[in-house]
Amino acid sequence: MNSIENIIAETSRESIASGIIRIQYLPYNIEYALRVVMRIAEGLVPGFTMTPEVAQMYKELIRYFHGDPTFCGDLRKGLILMGNTGSGKTLAMRVMQVYRQIDNIHYIKNNKPYRMQYEILHVDDAVRRFITEGYGGVEEYERRYILCLDDIGAESERVKHFGNDIDIIGHIVSERCKPGLLTFATTNFPEETLAEAYNDRTVSRMHEMFNFLTLKERDFRRGNSM
Repeated sequence: MNSIENIIAETSRESIASGIIRIQYLPYNIEYALRVVMRIAEGLVPGFTMTPEVAQMYKELIRYFHGDPTFCGDLRKGLILMGNTGSGKTLAMRVMQVYRQIDNIHYIKNNKPYRMQYEILHVDDAVRRFITEGYGGVEEYERRYILCLDDIGAESERVKHFGNDIDIIGHIVSERCKPGLLTFATTNFPEETLAEAYNDRTVSRMHEMFNFLTLKERDFRRGNSM
């Protein structure tokens, strides 16, 4: 594979709205990669079981992190994993935190390379920071070049700030969308419920930022846009 510097030089003239260019980590053997992912998951959660549905989920995540053009969505966007409680969404993002280190996976934004290294932040922790510290407490989450918001939609109702109702997660999402920062997320809710929980502007931002991937009972597929 070409060096990151060469890739930047080759792609610097491309015009991409988000400023994000994905590096392709190819070729790779997806079945071997799946076995690696399973070993990582077993290390994190003893007794982990790779069902056919879970295997399909991880194959899409592997394609995404490798910058594989056969991925079912837009590689320049982030991911939001959707599914019922206990379906393994947060674990999947923890597994990929480790997996990305194998090839030291990078992406390019505005002609600069960034490691695809991210913190998983539960939305309740962000809300607590806002309650105690105000906007200054969540400013770092608005600016990090990559972040995973865990359990979107599970946070309490809007919080009060100087007498005003504030949707702090919607605020963070919108602030990250403006500069096109790469963002991941998980949620227990379907798209329709998210549309009810957040205002139209926030939902629109989510569709700009995320590939919607839904773990169904029988298959893991890309969710349809609203």
